[in-house]
Amino acid sequence: MKLRGLPLIILMIPVFLPAVSAQSPLAIIPLNDEFSGVPGDIIIIPFKLMNLGNQTLSNVTVYVTGPTEGFLYQSKVIRDPIEPNETIQDTLSVKILNVDPGKYTLTLVARAGSSYSEAQITVSVKTFVDYALRIDVGDEYTYGSNITAALRITSQANGVIIGRIGYTLSRDGDVLETFSTTIYLKPGENWIKNITLITPKVGNYMIYFWANFSGRFKSTTATFRVYQRNLRYDAYFRDGAIYVHVYDEDEKGVSDISVRINGVPFKTDDDGTVSYLVNQPGTYEIVLNLDGKIVTTFVEVKKLFLSYFQKNETLLVKVVDSTGEPVPNITVTASGPLGKDYAVTNSSGITVVDLEKTGYGTIMLKAESSRYVGAEASAKVVPPVTPTPTPTTTTSSPSNTTTTPVQPPKNYGPLAAILLIAGVLLAGTSYAAFFMPIIQEERLDRYYFVKVKAPRLRSIDNFRFEKGVTALGARATKGSAKVEDNRVLWEIEHLEPGEEAYLQVILG
Repeated sequence: MKLRGLPLIILMIPVFLPAVSAQSPLAIIPLNDEFSGVPGDIIIIPFKLMNLGNQTLSNVTVYVTGPTEGFLYQSKVIRDPIEPNETIQDTLSVKILNVDPGKYTLTLVARAGSSYSEAQITVSVKTFVDYALRIDVGDEYTYGSNITAALRITSQANGVIIGRIGYTLSRDGDVLETFSTTIYLKPGENWIKNITLITPKVGNYMIYFWANFSGRFKSTTATFRVYQRNLRYDAYFRDGAIYVHVYDEDEKGVSDISVRINGVPFKTDDDGTVSYLVNQPGTYEIVLNLDGKIVTTFVEVKKLFLSYFQKNETLLVKVVDSTGEPVPNITVTASGPLGKDYAVTNSSGITVVDLEKTGYGTIMLKAESSRYVGAEASAKVVPPVTPTPTPTTTTSSPSNTTTTPVQPPKNYGPLAAILLIAGVLLAGTSYAAFFMPIIQEERLDRYYFVKVKAPRLRSIDNFRFEKGVTALGARATKGSAKVEDNRVLWEIEHLEPGEEAYLQVILG
C-alpha cells in the first residue's frame, strides 16, 4: 500500500525544486551608471562587453532604450569577434532633447543571436535656461501715421524660467519711455508687448529691449525713422471730372495719399492722381493728408446755360455760367435738318448760328467746354418772312407842269418788329430779374437739371417745382427732393434775394 503513492511523489518533486536558469554568455556592463545634462547636450556612455561562454561571439548589437520622447538614442553593431573570456570596451551616445527636468532611467542592451544582456543607467536632466528676444518694427514711416512696434520673448527652456525684462524708447538720443517688470515663462511660451506711438514726431527712434533669466542676460535693439516730405498738390475741374494731383519736390507723383472729395475717401494712384466724376455744378471741398499736414481746398464747378433769339437767317445764342456771368470762348454746336454749324462765343458770351447751314425747324444746341459742365437745348426756328414792296402812285399833270415824285415812306422791314420785341424782352427780363424767380431746365443724357434763382429785390418762400417724369432718383442743393408716382417734387422753404438752388434728376 505504501508503494502505491511513490510514483506520485516522484512526479511532484520538480514542482517543489527551485528553478535553475542558464547564464547568458554575453554581459554588458556600463562603466558609469549616472549622467547629467541639459537639453541639447549629448551624453557619452562608456561600457564593456564580456564573453562569459566558451564560444566566439560576433555581430553583437548594442543600443539604448528609455522614454519614447525627450531623448535621441544611438545603436551600433560590433562586428569584430569576441573570443571566450574576452572583454571589449565601446561607447553609446544619447542626446537630450527638450525634456522636462528630472531623473530618467535608460537601459543598455546587448544582443548576439540568442544571447541577451541589459543594464540600467540614470540620466539627470537639469533646467536649461534659454530664450529669444525679437522686435518687429519697420525701418521708415511717413509723418502723420501711427506706429506699432511688437516686442516678443520666446522661452526655449525645458522648464519654467523667471526673470526680469524691460525696454527703453528714445528719439534722437532723448529717452521718451522706459519700462521693466518681472515675468515667468513656461517652456515654449511667448511674452508679447505692443508699443504704439500716436502720430510720432519727425526723428530717428531706437528701442532697446533686454531680459535677464537666472543670470542669463540678453538684449537687442531696433531703429526706425519718421520723416515728412515736402508735398505739393493741384486740384482742378476738367472734362467732367475733378482731379487732384499730389507730387514731391522732384514733381514726381506720390501714391497712397489720403484725399477726401465732399467726404468721399480716395487714395492717390501710382501717378499721385485722384479723379472724381461730377455732373452738376457746385463747390466741392477737398481735404488732403500730406504726411500729417491736413490741407483743405475748394474747387468750383460751374455749369453752362443756353438762351437764344432768332434774327432773320441767324440765331443769336448766349452762354452764361451758373452765376449768370457770360462765358467767352465757348464752342456752340448747332445741329439742324440740313447740317451743323459751329460758333464760338465772344467776350459777351454771345455767338451767331447761321440758319442757312442748319436749316429751319428744330435746332439742337450744345455748349461744351473742358472747364464747365456742358449744356444742351432745343430751339424752334422758322424761316424769315419776306416783306411785300409798297406800290408807287403817279399823278398826271399838264405838260407844262413839273412832276414832283412822291417820296415813299421809309420801310424798315422786320427791323421795327425786332426792336419792339427786343424792347419787350428787355423789359420782361429786367422785371423778371428784379421781381420774378428765374427757372431754367436742361437735360443732359440721362440727367435732368433744374436751376431756380430768386429775384434780386425779394426772397422766395415755399417754392414748389413738380415735373412728371420717370426717374430713378433726385437730389437738390437746397430743400427736399423726392420721386413718387412718376413725378419729381422739389420744395424749398426759403431763398434769399439772388440765391440759387439746383435740382438733379436721374432719369429712368
